[in-house]
Amino acid sequence: MKRVTVNLAAKSTGTFDVHRFKGDGTTKESRHQAWLAFRAKGVGGSDMGTILGLNPYSTPYELWLEKTGRQQPEDISGKWAIVKGNALEVELRRRFRKLHPEYQVIDGTDISLVSKQHPLMHASLDGFVYDEASDSWGILEIKTANANRGRTDWHDDAGELIAPAYYVAQVTHYMAVTGFRWGYFYADIGEAEPVEVRFERDEDDVSAVIHAAEDFWGFVTRDEMPALTGADVDKAQSMPPYPDGYEQVVDHEFDDLAAMYSTYAQAESNAKKAKEKIADQLKAMVGAEREGLISGGWKAGYRTVHYKEKPAIEAKPAYDQRRFTITQLKTK
Repeated sequence: MKRVTVNLAAKSTGTFDVHRFKGDGTTKESRHQAWLAFRAKGVGGSDMGTILGLNPYSTPYELWLEKTGRQQPEDISGKWAIVKGNALEVELRRRFRKLHPEYQVIDGTDISLVSKQHPLMHASLDGFVYDEASDSWGILEIKTANANRGRTDWHDDAGELIAPAYYVAQVTHYMAVTGFRWGYFYADIGEAEPVEVRFERDEDDVSAVIHAAEDFWGFVTRDEMPALTGADVDKAQSMPPYPDGYEQVVDHEFDDLAAMYSTYAQAESNAKKAKEKIADQLKAMVGAEREGLISGGWKAGYRTVHYKEKPAIEAKPAYDQRRFTITQLKTK
């Protein structure tokens, strides 16, 4: 098999950027801490199952608490399932590589890919898989599970091998970031041998994941609480309701103005999305060979405009600026 020289930075120029976790350059723990810090700056693949409500162990509200700094993520590094999974990952990747000599399998440890089109979306792959026959790249996702979860989560009602929906959401997120079209789960699920499940790209699923990531991150950037589910209601009510510097008042004019502002802001957001969708349709009608179309009383132009180079702008000094936000509080 022809060996390919892998240069992720070069490969990434069209679809994603590569962020490498070096920490202080000396220990695995420092690299892990660097990864944790970077993870808080966007949505990763392991977050997607939670955002879509598929994760049995976490909810969108709990994830929002972490992303907004209200709650520190639980340290699960010492749990046996995590220790075992980390220990087995290298061996499982090596075993998959041996079973598939037709592929080149490359370790994805200590790097994260960042979508150029949707920078809030990050992807940390267990492995990259190169197929010379199709000259294409795929995703390797390594998993471990105990025998009980292997029987329930990794098999359908007929006993056929499947990947759990919350893991499918994860790799769909990865395909959205990378543009890759296929990949494999390779999992130790408590059977005599690890199992593999191939997956393929579905554009509808990829689009749904992108919208879900953007919607969730909107709650984070607006510092607005997402919808609560189940046990989240009690947890939210136990959280301190107001940050320092806020004063609770009873003012109906304030309430009315805030509600009107929120309504118009949502209408503005919906209108912007609708406008962008229509613009894409008009651009497609103009096409690449024309600079515009005229029909009836309307003219639409879509052409390349050249801008002359400008000298670099001097960096601004640090400054403070008041920021206005409106957030609808959840009532008990």
